[in-house]
Amino acid sequence: MAANVGATFLRIVLGQELTRLREQAGLTGEAAAKKAGCSTPTISNVESGKTGFRRIEQLAKLLEEYGVDEDGTAMLMDCHKQAKGDDWWTTSVSALPSGMNLFLAWESGAELVNAWCPGVVNGLLQTKEYAHACILSAKIANDTTDEFVESAVEVRIKRQKRITEEGMKLNCVMDESALTNMVGSPEILRAQYKAIAELNELPNVTVQIIPKSAPTYRATGGDFTILSFDPKRLPEEAMQVPTPIVACATVDAITRVSSKDRQVKQFARRFEVLTRGALPDYETPKFLEQLAREV
Repeated sequence: MAANVGATFLRIVLGQELTRLREQAGLTGEAAAKKAGCSTPTISNVESGKTGFRRIEQLAKLLEEYGVDEDGTAMLMDCHKQAKGDDWWTTSVSALPSGMNLFLAWESGAELVNAWCPGVVNGLLQTKEYAHACILSAKIANDTTDEFVESAVEVRIKRQKRITEEGMKLNCVMDESALTNMVGSPEILRAQYKAIAELNELPNVTVQIIPKSAPTYRATGGDFTILSFDPKRLPEEAMQVPTPIVACATVDAITRVSSKDRQVKQFARRFEVLTRGALPDYETPKFLEQLAREV
């Protein structure tokens, strides 16, 4: 199992698998709780990924009741052990927008991210200075503290390790306005353009831009992200690989996550159309150079 997979992500996936096994065994949550020697709310919390079992013996009893073989039991027990503890962003939860904690959990296990950004540079591509200016600009409106701003910036920068150190694939389409809206200062924008061009050179990163003059489709309603997962990152013999999920950030700063097939397909279709209307990624550096001269 990949070491960089977040504990929360593992709890969520483990919970999904335990739910599947319980339903396959024809047991209710109450019946499963009696078999495990715990409360019904505990089963609910474990299956939703909120917590793990307090005692490993409780999980062992459930797996025996569900008829899981020796190898499957060993892998699920190992997953439960690795899912204990906190993720790197846990201490900064108070600085995260609503729903972002769950999104980061999913992102920690994603293999591929397809993102559309119409208003600001995608968080996985932001420089520290750009992120600070962006978050600071909302300080008065959101009535936050200086500590909140610094913590939020730290989370945003640490997220970038998923693409710079861990190899997560990122396909990002941005509207030109996301690059030309003034954030901080012209100097900050020029440094941001340079950083995007450099990240675009990574084999796992593709950045495309839709020029303001292009008469093409632009998805309305804010930015969205589609996360996909690699079965190799999980003990596939014992676990169900998550379906792709989509996360939408709305104007009220709430991140909503959904795995409903219809919604995922709808946003995947939108992203495909956006990529067709954007400049090819090999033209991104030239486009950014032009913006740097004009800013």
